[in-house]
Amino acid sequence: MERLEPILDRLKVFALTRPVAYGAPACAVAGLLMGLVLQTGPQDGPYVPEMERVDRPVMAEAEPIAWPSGEVPDYVIGTDAQRPAQTPPPALQYADYEPPPEPELPPHVPADHGPAAPPPWPDETRWASSRGDILDVSLPEDAPSAPTAPSAPIAPSAPTPTVLAGVAS
Repeated sequence: MERLEPILDRLKVFALTRPVAYGAPACAVAGLLMGLVLQTGPQDGPYVPEMERVDRPVMAEAEPIAWPSGEVPDYVIGTDAQRPAQTPPPALQYADYEPPPEPELPPHVPADHGPAAPPPWPDETRWASSRGDILDVSLPEDAPSAPTAPSAPIAPSAPTPTVLAGVAS
């Protein structure tokens, strides 16, 4: 009984909500009105045998027609049934010809591939995430080519001042 009381309390609260309080009586009234409208009359009257279902044959058989000559005329049967059946011509007719000679193929020469490339070393880092930079979206194929050596030495220029947080030294 203790478990039933909270369920009944929730049901009472739900029944008093506005949609249920107005909708349930409205549906009951609509059902009563439809029942009165669709009532076909008193159901307690006497049995009427005319209302019983009558089984009729699905297809009535036609009476045979007597032709004046005793035979069915050609225009009723059609002239196709009077001709003897003929075998239809074959759909495909094959021509007789001599096949062309076999082509001569060159001899098979196996390819020389050379040695396979060695696998990469396990400690070789190839991906940005293995170096700790997960925001680097470049692929190993996008790596810059080997740097080229400068052809002439560059003359040293005057030292540039170091600026730290807006203070010049």
